[in-house]
Amino acid sequence: MGGNEIILVHGRQIPKQHRIKAAMSLMETPSVRGDQVGILEKPRTGGDVKVMIVDRTEKTYINMCGGLTQVLPRAFTETHLGKPYGIGRAFKELALETDLGTVKISVTRARGKMTSHTDMTKFIEECYQRGVSQIRVAGIDALKAGEFLVVDVQKLREEYAGVNFEEIDSKAREILLSMQKDFDRQHLSPSPNASYSLFDMHRYDANHGRVVFPHNITTGHIEPSCGTGTTAVAIALAATKRTANGFVKLRFDSGGGPFLGGPETTEIRMVVEDSRVKKAEFSHSLVEITATGKAWLPALS
Repeated sequence: MGGNEIILVHGRQIPKQHRIKAAMSLMETPSVRGDQVGILEKPRTGGDVKVMIVDRTEKTYINMCGGLTQVLPRAFTETHLGKPYGIGRAFKELALETDLGTVKISVTRARGKMTSHTDMTKFIEECYQRGVSQIRVAGIDALKAGEFLVVDVQKLREEYAGVNFEEIDSKAREILLSMQKDFDRQHLSPSPNASYSLFDMHRYDANHGRVVFPHNITTGHIEPSCGTGTTAVAIALAATKRTANGFVKLRFDSGGGPFLGGPETTEIRMVVEDSRVKKAEFSHSLVEITATGKAWLPALS
């Protein structure tokens, strides 16, 4: 998915007390490797399928992963993954039970192309509950959107001329890490923050930008694409009055590698009122199933 790798497994195959350990093992070589693991279960509250999400950097459950919501419909369409949950291949909507609540996904198919649109309103509501505010981090103006540190590359260029923030060279990583540590210090985070969005907007198109997500710089985990992170950027643009009120469509280049921009397009359609995002949905342009089969794990205890 845009350069990220997401692993989907059936929860019935893994004892609940071993799921995080199993997921972390799956995401490490020589196993499948990945950025997140989605553990599927039968629904409990009326949705189509329940999913528990384990993140590579967090090393525990997270309540939302936008990329997973894009990969899952593709997997249900192209494989038999949905069969245990009564989901066929010709569905038009999905309702996922997540720790964030029910997340709805609409699916369109035309001319052999499938597009999924994920309703991000639950995630947006959580961001506002956690707080959205302009802040100053390590001497740079930035924005806090829920748990996300959102940074405009232009602000970095003004302070650090000549540093390659497009390719994120060693000096850029050092600067970004110092900001991340200061963000943690200011917000009393008990563990290093793993929600980090870096963006810049096109000089001639205020609704077209580039993104990358240096969630864990110390381990080199820089995600090329991130649905929640891109939505956090959209919240930041609205909060700083860089979008109009009313219906707004944003496009961001991402994916392909740990650098700013890329070959994928992430599109966000949202409604803005008084510089606040009221509702939004997003889609990724590059989603594919790269492998199916069985993964063998070491004994879990």
